[in-house]
Amino acid sequence: MKRASAFLLPCVAFAFLVFTAPLVHGQIANQIDADIHHSFIVGNATLPPGHYEFRTLQGTDMLAMVVTSVDGRAGAEFLVRNSIDSQVPNHTELIFDRFGNKEFLAHMYEAGNKVGVAVIEPSREESRLLKQGQVPVRHTEEQ
Repeated sequence: MKRASAFLLPCVAFAFLVFTAPLVHGQIANQIDADIHHSFIVGNATLPPGHYEFRTLQGTDMLAMVVTSVDGRAGAEFLVRNSIDSQVPNHTELIFDRFGNKEFLAHMYEAGNKVGVAVIEPSREESRLLKQGQVPVRHTEEQ
């Protein structure tokens, strides 16, 4: 009995480490550069089409991000949480929810990592559209 438990405990610990490490160590570790060809809403800011940089804010335990246009004219801060994609993306992906002609940033995943981020709080506009019973069309843009 002691031999079985001596073998079982390390196996369980190893399995726990293997399966939970991606959840703890995922998220968006690197800056994401993205060309976005439509206006989009993140937080309560509407940003115009352009080239953007997304990065995690230091000192926030990877719970807040900032997006800024390369020309410095537009930007916003927003809260995020871990999100797990159904598959490992080959390219960095930005996922938007579209209501009519309005696009809302919903998720981001770095190439090669199925653990990314989801925007936590919907904007006031998105909340209003959802309360009206509108259903978004989700689409992915590869970078």
